[in-house]
Amino acid sequence: MGVPQPANLLYQDFIESGYRIFGLNGADRKGNCACGNPDCKAAYKHPVASNWQHTPDWSDEQIEVMEMTGQLRTGYGVLVRGLLVIDIDARNGGVDSYSDLLEDVPSVAAAGLIVNTGSGGGSKHLYFSIPADLSLVQHLDAYKGIDFKSSGFVVGPGSLHASGNTYEVGIGSPADIEPAPQELLDLLARHEFHRTDFDGHSVDISHADVADMLSHIDPDSDHEVWVRAGMAAHHATGGTGFDVWDAWSSKGAKYPGTQALEKRWWSFGKSANPVTLGTLAHYAQENGWEAPVSFQSDIVFDEPAPHGLPFDISGIDLKQPPGFVGTVANWIEDQSRRPRETLAVAGALVAIGNIAGLRYMDERDNVTTNLFAFGIAGSRTGKEAIMQAVNKIHRVAGMAPAAHGAIKSEQEITRNLTRHQAAVYVIDEIGIFLGKIKNAQKSGGAAYLDGVIGALMSAYSKANSTMLLTGDAKEDVRAGLAREIIQLQKKIENNEALAGAERAIEALTKTLNGIDGGLDRPFLSLMGFTTPVTFDELVDYQSATNGFIGRSLLFNERDTAPRSKRRFKARKMPPEMELSLISIYQGGEYDQSPYARVENYAPRVELPTSDNASDMLDDALDWFEDQAIEHKSITGLESLWLGAYEIVSKVSTILAVAEGVRSSEHVRWAFALVRRDVEEKMRLVTANDRVKDAPKLALMARIANYIADDWVPQGEVRNRCRGVKNADVDAALVEMVQKGTAEVETGENKFNKKKWSKYRLKS
Repeated sequence: MGVPQPANLLYQDFIESGYRIFGLNGADRKGNCACGNPDCKAAYKHPVASNWQHTPDWSDEQIEVMEMTGQLRTGYGVLVRGLLVIDIDARNGGVDSYSDLLEDVPSVAAAGLIVNTGSGGGSKHLYFSIPADLSLVQHLDAYKGIDFKSSGFVVGPGSLHASGNTYEVGIGSPADIEPAPQELLDLLARHEFHRTDFDGHSVDISHADVADMLSHIDPDSDHEVWVRAGMAAHHATGGTGFDVWDAWSSKGAKYPGTQALEKRWWSFGKSANPVTLGTLAHYAQENGWEAPVSFQSDIVFDEPAPHGLPFDISGIDLKQPPGFVGTVANWIEDQSRRPRETLAVAGALVAIGNIAGLRYMDERDNVTTNLFAFGIAGSRTGKEAIMQAVNKIHRVAGMAPAAHGAIKSEQEITRNLTRHQAAVYVIDEIGIFLGKIKNAQKSGGAAYLDGVIGALMSAYSKANSTMLLTGDAKEDVRAGLAREIIQLQKKIENNEALAGAERAIEALTKTLNGIDGGLDRPFLSLMGFTTPVTFDELVDYQSATNGFIGRSLLFNERDTAPRSKRRFKARKMPPEMELSLISIYQGGEYDQSPYARVENYAPRVELPTSDNASDMLDDALDWFEDQAIEHKSITGLESLWLGAYEIVSKVSTILAVAEGVRSSEHVRWAFALVRRDVEEKMRLVTANDRVKDAPKLALMARIANYIADDWVPQGEVRNRCRGVKNADVDAALVEMVQKGTAEVETGENKFNKKKWSKYRLKS
């Protein structure tokens, strides 16, 4: 006898009404929680994802995957954010207390959605909407057996209860949820407290709490810390804590006065990348502050140890990066007529890495934020829109002069890095360019192409050191710089020069005089767009282990025929996002003259890492090196695993730029991304290099990449495996299911009654 199915799941109604939902674990045959931990007593109430507090707005495609994988089979949780749910527990006197509450606040009876919970006996959930940052008490002594929940989650209507009953709607629907009556809010109000996030949990914080944290930080600390402390105080207090920040700042010798601070405070509220309480807490903890008990979560689950991984990454959504990078990814995706979420994530990571790269670096590992990335998608499916969005981010921030759309030669790369400290490449159809290099290597011709790859890799790795030039390159650069100086001098003599020409001459002269010492901290990144047909065959053992493909991140859009968005119109970039991009790049110091160089030779701001995140990075490093040792004798691809940690450090640093501190959530997301990336490269190498000596293994690796991220119909898998007999593809799919490396869903078309099968790689 199987697990009973819930009759009427209403999660789609919650999604359409703007609320966030996530899957819940059911129970095994013994009645224990299906999470796998025999000690867990939260069957039917334990979230599938460990990071449920950060549940994003799911797309239709993501909900479909959750449905197919059974994450919503027995029930779902509703994130209590922007909600007040009155939870009446009949077992603890809640029914009598509810009668008392109705006498005191009669308007409570007008709740737009009332759900009878599975425990029965009059237990109910009454739903109201509230401002997300409103701080309310959860318990009142006068109403025993009632929780007033404005954080955490509740089990949604239609879900199963451990008793075998179902959470059933008594009145209304999610669309009928109305604002909580003011008399109820007055009853529950925590005056001078505000709801905010801390270490992945919702907490209530007062002005006194913020003042206590600030008291552990030197008000004369460097400008970056001072500003971020103010931004965090603004975010944590909902903009009401100016007096706290002003009083703390006034104790410093650098205090600019209340009027100057008020202008800053006003601008903090317009930022698209708010610095949160976690950043302020990190600065305070460095100086002895300890989080009070009230900052701890009131909902804790005993998570099972991850199988073979350094830490739990269940529930990570690789199409939704945390923080400001996720906000930027959403805007990039909104520029494409067709859904291209994976490419949008790639664009956001590369673009934010680029505009942050001259000013920020990681304090722990000294990594910089430049990346090599490939966006792989079918022809005419939206690559151009993503590429243009990335270019716009560079323009808005002020980095456009250092952005390039093609690579011609090794010498050009060097020249670009002398014109500006940075050279960022966003290249269409890069697979064709790489194919030329591969063919030239086979035939022994076009040696200059090999020089291009060498120059890219050399500059990429020198972003925190010095790049020495060859003798020929020095002469070429000297000649070019001298010409530019002479041209500017002539314009000045003829009164034709624009503002900033003399500063430009000084900068060019400084670069010219320092050529023998090499280029100081050159910053080079590359994002290339290509098609699967062009790119996949390029990834062989040589390119993965020695070439720059091995150092790159792959972002593969599997759907080669995505449906257009209805009534599509590209979303304009919000002004607050523009301001945030400019702030990250300029840091308050930007030369707007037409001769201005994209450069910053001042010491980079070092982004700190929280203690928990640092421990996780240690564990990730050990795990990747263990994988390298294992693959040294099995596949010979140990270099992929050895290089993985650096990319995790880079990606997590990029995620941390906006908030100013790298958190455990940044590390978890980066680790999940890089792990997927390495596994995809390994499958590509196997598919390309083992065709002759192990054709079945090569075919399975090829199929595994096609079905890695989503359910794929059998016919589509066949089409992607052109040149292979359908019977061989079908046999490989059957064997992969039998071995447990893939899973299958079957069904029947309701119109023509034809049988269908879909396959997906098991994680």
